[in-house]
Amino acid sequence: MDTRPDKTGKAIVPVLACVLNQLCARNDQLSLDPKYVSKFHALRPPGITIRDYLERIAKYAACSGECFVLALVYIDRIIQSNPNFVVNSLNIHRLLITSVMISAKFFDDQYFNNAYYAKVGGVPCKEMNSLEVEFLFLTNFSLFVTYDTYKQYHTELRNHAKHSSCACNPHRVPKLEGEKDVSAADEEKSKDVIMMQTESVPRPNENHSQQQGTAMMASTPY
Repeated sequence: MDTRPDKTGKAIVPVLACVLNQLCARNDQLSLDPKYVSKFHALRPPGITIRDYLERIAKYAACSGECFVLALVYIDRIIQSNPNFVVNSLNIHRLLITSVMISAKFFDDQYFNNAYYAKVGGVPCKEMNSLEVEFLFLTNFSLFVTYDTYKQYHTELRNHAKHSSCACNPHRVPKLEGEKDVSAADEEKSKDVIMMQTESVPRPNENHSQQQGTAMMASTPY
């Protein structure tokens, strides 16, 4: 299998990292109720940045660029389906490696086994298996993404990258076929929408300490 990073993925990673950094920065200000601590939570924020972690995944997981958009869709579905689940600096790394792994299994023709993704993500294989099951239940096993939904998230990432105040501005996400540019007003609107909620692989610098617990499967609206 070719392990060179997908070109689309390389373009999307900085933008996705910027979006998730903003989301985590906002949510880190909220107090964390211990009863809502999940398997994805660490005791402290990992020592690797979201962008570096995503670039590591893009480099070694060799998944398609579409997987990073799907990963965002899946994480957003968890947020929408579980009002008490807050994405922050303590859980975003585990969420990312799990969501990318699942999206690669669901979308790509070729993918690695869980042990490989565990090494890429810096977690034990047994924990990777557990995170996969937890993630699937949190999404209610809803993995199918329509083209319209994919296009919506892809467009929002493009609009975010185009925003003048965005740190990822130089990184342009390529257009989909038939995708149109949007007005400045639509760009502002998209910012709100997207913020909704193997031995050859080196180990990450951080050992991710984990708290125990399960995420709440709440059904009440925000």
